[in-house]
Amino acid sequence: MVRLVGLARPRGARFGLGVLAGAAATASGVGLLMLAAWLIATAATHPGITALSVAVVLTRALGVSRGVARYLERVVTHDAALRTLADTRDRVYARLAATEPVRRFRSGDLVSRLVNDTDATQDLLVRGLAPPLSALLVGSGVVVVGTALLTEGGLLLAAGLLLAGLAVPLLAAAAGRGPGRRATNARSELSTALVDALHGAPDLVAHGAMDRAVARVERADAELTRVARRDAGLLGLGAGASALVAGLTLWGTLLLGVAAVSDGHLGPIPLAVLVLTALAAFEIVAPLPGAAARLGAIEAGATRLFDVLDTPPEVRSAPDAPVPADPAPLRVRDLRVRYAETAPWALDGLDLDVPPGAHVAVVGPSGAGKSTLASVLFRFRDADGGSVTLGGHDLLHRSPDAVRAAVSGVPQDPHVFDSTVRENLRLARPTATDDDLRAVLDRVRLGLELDDAVGSHGRRLSGGMRQRLALARALLTEPALLVLDEPTAHLDPDTRDAVLDDLLAAARGRSTLLITHDLAGTARCDAVHVLVDGRVVEHGTPDELAGRDGWYRRATVGTPVG
Repeated sequence: MVRLVGLARPRGARFGLGVLAGAAATASGVGLLMLAAWLIATAATHPGITALSVAVVLTRALGVSRGVARYLERVVTHDAALRTLADTRDRVYARLAATEPVRRFRSGDLVSRLVNDTDATQDLLVRGLAPPLSALLVGSGVVVVGTALLTEGGLLLAAGLLLAGLAVPLLAAAAGRGPGRRATNARSELSTALVDALHGAPDLVAHGAMDRAVARVERADAELTRVARRDAGLLGLGAGASALVAGLTLWGTLLLGVAAVSDGHLGPIPLAVLVLTALAAFEIVAPLPGAAARLGAIEAGATRLFDVLDTPPEVRSAPDAPVPADPAPLRVRDLRVRYAETAPWALDGLDLDVPPGAHVAVVGPSGAGKSTLASVLFRFRDADGGSVTLGGHDLLHRSPDAVRAAVSGVPQDPHVFDSTVRENLRLARPTATDDDLRAVLDRVRLGLELDDAVGSHGRRLSGGMRQRLALARALLTEPALLVLDEPTAHLDPDTRDAVLDDLLAAARGRSTLLITHDLAGTARCDAVHVLVDGRVVEHGTPDELAGRDGWYRRATVGTPVG
């Protein structure tokens, strides 16, 4: 919670101004009722009109100032909270852009953290901090006024305000902590179940599992509804307890005041002012039990939010030093990577060369480290040892953005956004003209119009068309090195061969690293490296490896290679 408040530090002055405006609005309301009590009681004595004129004018002024101050409080406090919320979202987006949190959390849960849990910042500032601070300022002043009128009445009022503004909220906060956490978790589960059901609908229907997915959504919704009802019950109990304390305090103040009037220690007019002051004072603390009951949910949301922000980086920060833009030689030496200190090496002393403009393939069994190599080249994770240079520039000590400006490619499952072909391509080069886009589409032999909609996740496109679109997007960046990570995965043999032919033809003249399990496609490459257990065990041209006894030859038995 302290860290969550710390996010608002840059807006501290603005937030403080909002608290003062809220205190002014509440004080105007209390003062208005006090003045009204004085006016009514004084008017009963039939004074001259001039004796009431100042009070009448002041009543109008307080009525206007109350509305103006409340408006300013809403505007300034919400402005500070929304600006803080925007800054927090920027931090979350920046952290997600580093990819590690994206892989750690499920998509539906991540959406809940990004939307619902990030809103905890706004809830804490607007509902959790502003009302207590305003209540502290105004409540202190009201107690001073009450004590000046009647010492016993002021002390009783102070005790009542402490009970309603401190004891009841503390009890509400303690009672609401568990339900708040359960509500946050239930909301996350509902979001996750709903996203899974929507995204996996075709597979769920095909396997007859849609009923179970819908039942899961219904269970999550029922749990969230149950927790929300209990939360509403807590809010009602808090409001009822505050009303009870207010009523008892009012009756006690009235009895003390009547006794003081009987003893001659207090006049009738001050009695009216004291009683209505006690009545108005509890408007100050009325929002506090509800705000306190929400603290459990806010704390749970903040914890989930900082889980994302505190995810340890897999890529160290590095300077934005330049990386070559033209085709350049890639040189990998003694590259070592593992995913945990006690885990086996995913890459164990890998050596690899890609000459300028050459097409080099990396093949090997599943788990050999091929995708790990791609992750290092794309700067999705750091290496634990060794070096990777492109044209003599050390990629392991360049910022991810600088490296990705020179190293581009096609991942195993390229993401296609629910938009047009034009907008999907312009992600790579926003300044590209339509002629540039049509040229790159022709280059990858993709017969689509720029205004064609591709559908959610590219569902209007075949697998081969998605791969071609991803390659076109990569080529628009004009990379020095093109990395194709399993570009023909999940394609049938005929489509696979056609797509791979077109990909390599489109990449002609570009330094290209083809990471693939499709050994037939390696015949189109200048060199092949066989990766087993994180090491290169064979390398040479496809014909050389086909004529040499080894993993490549045994794996290509019955497959034409060259």
